[in-house]
Amino acid sequence: MCIFAAPALVPLANATAVAGTSAAAGSGLFGLGAAASNMFLANLGIAAITGGMQYAQGQKVANYQYEAAQRAAESANQAFIDQQEGLNARLREEKQAAEQEKFKASKQVLQAKGAIRATERAGLTVDLLLADAEREKGNWTNALNQTIQSADQQYRRNLKGLEAQRQGRTNQAIDMYNTASAKAPSLLGTIANVANTGLTNYINYRALAI
Repeated sequence: MCIFAAPALVPLANATAVAGTSAAAGSGLFGLGAAASNMFLANLGIAAITGGMQYAQGQKVANYQYEAAQRAAESANQAFIDQQEGLNARLREEKQAAEQEKFKASKQVLQAKGAIRATERAGLTVDLLLADAEREKGNWTNALNQTIQSADQQYRRNLKGLEAQRQGRTNQAIDMYNTASAKAPSLLGTIANVANTGLTNYINYRALAI
């Protein structure tokens, strides 16, 4: 983020110095005497320089706060990305583990069926044993499917929590930026202050010259 350049208010002071030299050589400016004109222009120059320095310092502070707000927003987003990647990796691991368990369960049931058939038992007994093995496989599969569903649901809950956390930190960064914008000095306001100071001084010197 770019740092704003300080306003070119110093030339105004230089202009007042030149005008002051002219005032000293003549009868003064705006109906003031030569001495009063020089004092008026000197004070106007000081006001211009002071206003320019205050404006530059205010912009420097505001830009620092802008950059801090930007870094905070970027940090919030990067933290969300990193944490989401962690959640994704964990979910993949849990699903892979469940699928491996399902494969092992299917393999064990097939082995059990082979062992049952190898006994060469006949009739209802074999059918009952085979049905029992298939039922056991179904129970294991259902339990593992529920484990996967629970992992998916937990993932979504955790993801919502991360999104809310990122949004909260982003909102804080936006508030920081808005506060800096509200407090940042205005160039027009600075010029108006210098002009107001000059007008006040002119009125005072004019009153003394009467």
